[in-house]
Amino acid sequence: MIKIMFALIFIFSVTKSFCSSLEEDISSAENKKIEMPSPFFEKDDSSREELRLFLEYMDSLIKTQEQTGEKFYPNKSGGQVDAVYSIELSKIKNEYLKGPITFKTSKGTLVYVSGSKAVNCPDLSNKCADKDKFFMTLTTQRSETFFIRAMEIVNWGIFMSGSKTVVIDGEKYTAKVYANASDPAKSKLEIKGPSGAVVNSSLDKLGEAVAAKAFEIRLSKTYKLAYGSEIIQTGGGNAKFTENNLLLLIPFPVQDASNYFLIKESEIKPSGTVFPSMEPNYVFKIINGNLEIYKK
Repeated sequence: MIKIMFALIFIFSVTKSFCSSLEEDISSAENKKIEMPSPFFEKDDSSREELRLFLEYMDSLIKTQEQTGEKFYPNKSGGQVDAVYSIELSKIKNEYLKGPITFKTSKGTLVYVSGSKAVNCPDLSNKCADKDKFFMTLTTQRSETFFIRAMEIVNWGIFMSGSKTVVIDGEKYTAKVYANASDPAKSKLEIKGPSGAVVNSSLDKLGEAVAAKAFEIRLSKTYKLAYGSEIIQTGGGNAKFTENNLLLLIPFPVQDASNYFLIKESEIKPSGTVFPSMEPNYVFKIINGNLEIYKK
């Protein structure tokens, strides 16, 4: 009987010691930051850097600087100056979407491939990188436009795999971008239809397409002026035009997309508006649907 009691005491003592030790280990673990391994590129710094450069390039495809106008107060002693430009905006509206990259459906419908930028983010907020606002657009000769968010169609080895399919003339067309690690600008843009590839281009050509059909103006420097409907994201990778209009001034020849100037049409008043950080010596007016630009 005594032996049994000693055995029970020993077992109780060992169990208590083990539990106490286990509690200390758990408490210690709770106070430590546990580092989880990165799901991608854990031991490949070069791949991580290549991805960073690619995403940085995507972020710069159409990186705009929104301009805020100031009311123009003319010098009363000066006479009226003729407009340097008078542009009927309705004639160039959304024409920038009809660039040189094209294909035809089997029914003969001409489709233009270009790019544009939404004013908001995929989650409908206003706080996200520019790459998350960039869209590839497919615009038919009937002025129907299909929106494809660029980041949704990126393919990068085993790490990123995306595509989007739109239906034009009852036919399915699937768009993909194949990232080029060594030269992001030359990343392949591919669109496949029922009979195979209809577009084999590159991201730099897509960026250039935005300026290709814009209206050229010469102020203190040369610009390509694009005018069109504002685009908003509606969720789920979708987007639509709104009734608001925007002007985009692209310094030409295109060198750095971060120098694109974005102006809301509502900023330009009939009495005259100046944009000091863009063209301080010129006055912009919109009168009866015409954009008029005057030199001070």
